[in-house]
Amino acid sequence: MGKIYGYICGLPGKIDVNKQKDLMYEMQVADKDIYIDHRENSTRVKEQYQNLLGKLKAGDLIYIKELGSLGDSYGEVGIQLRVLTKEKKADVAVLDMPQIDTRRGKIQCGTLVEDVVLSMLEYADSAEWFMRKQKEGIERARSRGVQFGRPELAMPGNFEEIYRMWRRKEIKGEEAAEMCHISRASFYKRASLKKKLETAEIYAVGTGCGEILRYGKEE
Repeated sequence: MGKIYGYICGLPGKIDVNKQKDLMYEMQVADKDIYIDHRENSTRVKEQYQNLLGKLKAGDLIYIKELGSLGDSYGEVGIQLRVLTKEKKADVAVLDMPQIDTRRGKIQCGTLVEDVVLSMLEYADSAEWFMRKQKEGIERARSRGVQFGRPELAMPGNFEEIYRMWRRKEIKGEEAAEMCHISRASFYKRASLKKKLETAEIYAVGTGCGEILRYGKEE
């Protein structure tokens, strides 16, 4: 078995780092073999990580507290994990995720554990990239005035009169919908919203609130 190392990428301040160091001590990692980098205002300085890579040899073991210690995205984590396990031929054990320990199953399954983890990270990274690009595309379209969702249905000028006739049970919902040139479901939706607004107006006036309660934008 090779040497045992610990790698820590801590938040600003000593508390987070000290807690991680205590975990490394529990795993029998010597103090001189613990490499520590710090996150500073979301900028990752990884000098100690590079020093660790320079000393790693095949068969060595690295303990990290969480996968996020290796990078800020699925893609970056995947790249670093590939460097450690495929290029350096070292093992990685994630203390927050005991199921990720590349020492497991190697005798019978070769490099099964790291291969599965790397595949998952590659999938997650591609999904993350797709979602990010989709969000950027939507934001660009909105900046150009593109509207998403169903367009608002235009109501006839006599909707109020048709609605009151329906409320007085002079006509049925199906007839009211036909007169408005919309589906019955759309008419009931509009009628329900209208009724709620009327109820809110009565409540506001009766309680002296001074304003009409809103139940949401009409759709």
